[in-house]
Amino acid sequence: MPMEKNSFSKKLPKEAFLSLKDLIEAGCPHSGLSILALSYPWLTPEHPDPDGANLCRVAKALEALINDEDEEILRFGVFWDYLSLHQHPDPANGIMRTEAENALFKKGLGYLGTLYSHQHTTVLRLTSFPEGHRKEDQREGANVAEYFDRGWCFTENALSSLSKGSGKSLDLGKMTGGAIEHGSWGILEGGTRLALVTECVTGGGRRPPLLPSRFAAELETKSFTNGKDDKPLVKGLYEGAFKEQFGNATELRYMRLGWGEEEAAQVAEVIASGATPLLEELDLAGNQIGDDGLKALAAALGREGSAPRLQELDLTSNQIGDDGLMSLAAALSNDGVVPRLANLILDGNRFGNEGLKALVSALSRESGASQLQRLEFCSNEIGDEGLKALAAAFGGKGCIPRLTELDLRDNQIGVEGFKALASALRQEGAFPSLKARAFQPHHFSVRARHLPFSPSWRVSQILYVDHKPWKLWFVCKRRGIILWRDGGLFAKATAKAGEWAEDAINRIGKARRVCRLVGSC
Repeated sequence: MPMEKNSFSKKLPKEAFLSLKDLIEAGCPHSGLSILALSYPWLTPEHPDPDGANLCRVAKALEALINDEDEEILRFGVFWDYLSLHQHPDPANGIMRTEAENALFKKGLGYLGTLYSHQHTTVLRLTSFPEGHRKEDQREGANVAEYFDRGWCFTENALSSLSKGSGKSLDLGKMTGGAIEHGSWGILEGGTRLALVTECVTGGGRRPPLLPSRFAAELETKSFTNGKDDKPLVKGLYEGAFKEQFGNATELRYMRLGWGEEEAAQVAEVIASGATPLLEELDLAGNQIGDDGLKALAAALGREGSAPRLQELDLTSNQIGDDGLMSLAAALSNDGVVPRLANLILDGNRFGNEGLKALVSALSRESGASQLQRLEFCSNEIGDEGLKALAAAFGGKGCIPRLTELDLRDNQIGVEGFKALASALRQEGAFPSLKARAFQPHHFSVRARHLPFSPSWRVSQILYVDHKPWKLWFVCKRRGIILWRDGGLFAKATAKAGEWAEDAINRIGKARRVCRLVGSC
């Protein structure tokens, strides 16, 4: 995909190039643009890839990308600087770019910030040298620095790390092409798009975004062939891209990147700087962020005006404990902080009763959760005391008026905690908008969801037990409650739990029907 054909790209056949019209017709695969940009270290001063070793690696990645999991053949335009920008034809013999070519070259450089940083372009990073390439074999004066130590590679990597989603910056240095294990999908066959993205994202060396001042400081340690001209150029490119991408970003999706406390703190620096005024969704799921990382994020969100439009915060599957959740609660208790927060997703962490108590205390304030619609606390260490605190705080009339989903599965909640929640649900005006609930008491698994209901037929708990509780089944049938086993509701119950469940349904059960039950063991 040349910006302008040069002396090298002219040697390629016409069908090797895509026009703007071709790219538009190719469409936008996977919520992105059909544009790929390569980031790699030149192997020699005269030619970036004299033996085609990197070309073979790129071709392997492209083959996987155009054959996605839906077997849809995709078409991409590839930006490769050697072919897309005018190069000096034969500098060793004094044959340089013409004045017109030099003007086009500089114009092309000016667009690199957007090309590498745009949220919807995909960057392929060759962060390792090809097999067989040895530094000691290079001639004297050649740049033998590795990827992360080279000025332009460092810049391209930093640009591609700004606001792109996880799958838009791929580290081909991690690519093997073989089958890999994926937690959700099992064994992934090699050579597929999903396998490539999984392999090149997880532990792929992607750094969190840097403030322009941090970028400029680190740039001083990198090597350039022409540092006098290139350093001020790339500083300007980065600063412009930083303002453009974060200034327009409505979502930041940094999932499954292996980030921990330090990386979370750097994301917090960007948010605290006020660079993300339009941010609506922040997704850091599947990382290794603990209490210190959340404290930094909470402090950033707690700064007035730092994220005025934030609607969703997803910290699923991290390592957040009570201390971290308390810091988030302290931030949310301040008036005017994230006033539009609608979805708070904290599944799969390590917090328990104390953290939940602090959070519900903050959210139950009049100004603490006016827009909150979804709370997910699945797979933590919440027990009876935590659920009792939630029930007491949220059971009041008019509290969290917009809440539609509450997920408490896979915790350590026993019968007493569940009774407290059931009692709160029976109070007039409690959870007026609640549509979906998912509970799991300690003695049995419970998942219950149903569509909006009339006050005349409320259901607070729906259960299914794995032994044959005929009395419970008849009670549910008499009340018009539909119980599904396959793809639906399941519970592992003791006899005592089954007796309590039957009593609960008798006491609460004025239900005529349940529109929808979903869940599994």
